[in-house]
Amino acid sequence: MQSESEMSEYDEKKFILPKSTKDLKACQQCGMVLTVEQWNREVECPNSCNASQTKLFSGMICVLKPSQSWVMRKLGNPKNIHPGLYAIDVQAD
Repeated sequence: MQSESEMSEYDEKKFILPKSTKDLKACQQCGMVLTVEQWNREVECPNSCNASQTKLFSGMICVLKPSQSWVMRKLGNPKNIHPGLYAIDVQAD
């Protein structure tokens, strides 16, 4: 079991959401969803993934506390990701 300090360490990360509901792409590794414009401004995924992005994804979930989310564990994502919007299923380009 994690201590409160370990849990709050992850929950203090910046909450990142898409600026629009149009022209969305998801990271092929962690599934974070952002607009194409936001991805173009980022050097890499905010979660430090080295994967590319794709428009081929389905379903989305908003994660408020990644360290406590059973859904993120079920999807195979690490606990140290940013809170935000994530794709449930991501396809390769």
